[in-house]
Amino acid sequence: MKVWLWNAILIEMMALAGFLGVRRTRRTHVAFAIGFNTMLPVAGLYILAFPPLTVRHIILLVMVLLYLAHMNWLLLFQSRHTAIPKLDAGISAFQKSLLPVVLTNTVGWGYCLPFYFAARRHTPLGWQDGIAVLVYAIGTLIHFGSDFQKKRFKARADSEGKLLQTGFWALCRHPNYFGDFLIYLSFAWIGGSVWGWVAPVLNFVQYRLDAIPKNEQWAAARYGPRWEAYKKRVKMFIPFLY
Repeated sequence: MKVWLWNAILIEMMALAGFLGVRRTRRTHVAFAIGFNTMLPVAGLYILAFPPLTVRHIILLVMVLLYLAHMNWLLLFQSRHTAIPKLDAGISAFQKSLLPVVLTNTVGWGYCLPFYFAARRHTPLGWQDGIAVLVYAIGTLIHFGSDFQKKRFKARADSEGKLLQTGFWALCRHPNYFGDFLIYLSFAWIGGSVWGWVAPVLNFVQYRLDAIPKNEQWAAARYGPRWEAYKKRVKMFIPFLY
């Protein structure tokens, strides 16, 4: 019970920091940065609550650190290449203030739930851990790689008005989102509990009902017939399937 109390205090402190940051800057990238960075202290809290430190704990921490390293690079230094500028312009001041509270609680309670079960597992490493590492590696390659390809494409002098359709972007229309989803699947696997699957389900629902429809609408408005042709040729989320 004590771990949940400390977790609640930690999450709401991060939510307050995000709220104040957005109110000060009026930019949503602060909400995303603080929201996702809630992962590390929450994972650390769960691991401290269930000693001793195990190899599984170390694997989990490495997974979280690598993920956050990329997310921080993207949110703090490459946000112009994301949907964040459009989001800043498209939502009200009230929605901007609410976003860090919603995001931090979603990350802290939902996305981090597999970490609680992983921290409690003191059994030897097994096949579930192997699947987790494999899926994480594939997801990281697609997630990091597609964002890097997008950055390089946008930096080209001749890319203005053109649509990226090569590399990972030839596999599906949102490979960065798909790679991110695989990472949350890996968190569920290393958690070893059915309740840990809350994380990838939440991630998928957020993408399918919010992020993807918005991005598809923006892309259709910007690229017109080229986007429609791309949609007919390439699947939306899961390469070759969906």
